[in-house]
Amino acid sequence: MQKFGAGAVLLVDRLTAFETSMPLTADQIAALIERHAIPLQVWIGRRCPSAEDVVQEVFCRLAVLDRPPEQVAAWLYRAARNLAQNQRLAGRRRQAREQHAATQEHVHDDPAQRLIADEVLAAVLRLDDGLREVVTARIWGQLTFEEIGELCGISTATASRRYRDALEQLQRLLSAPCPTSTP
Repeated sequence: MQKFGAGAVLLVDRLTAFETSMPLTADQIAALIERHAIPLQVWIGRRCPSAEDVVQEVFCRLAVLDRPPEQVAAWLYRAARNLAQNQRLAGRRRQAREQHAATQEHVHDDPAQRLIADEVLAAVLRLDDGLREVVTARIWGQLTFEEIGELCGISTATASRRYRDALEQLQRLLSAPCPTSTP
């Protein structure tokens, strides 16, 4: 690193052993961003749809390194390429899961089942917080009463009792007769 004029900093892309023994300063990172952000976005632009986010993440990761790499520019480009590739692959996997879920949902889409599920969800949301926590963790989270107790800061017996109470309240809420209006 060499200083010129009124405090302007010229960063070389290769740091000496002394310079890599300390974290980069804010001025050094700002100079690197100024110099490499746009070229990095152009370089990975076709690799993923959110090149700007990837470049920002790369600079954030560089900023928290205890010891910067000797070849900063090479590290930036490699890290940006790897993050872009990871993001692209994660996007493809997410898209495949969403398509698969949508296909399954469409095939088994029974309006009556959807109404029942909506009714059950509404009843669960009407439960007190303690009961709702336990029944949600037990049914949807597939947690044991011991795990629920640890999670909620209660005993295993209390978790079991709350679960039983929640099921009883849900049964009452769901078996209540529907109000009808007569003209």
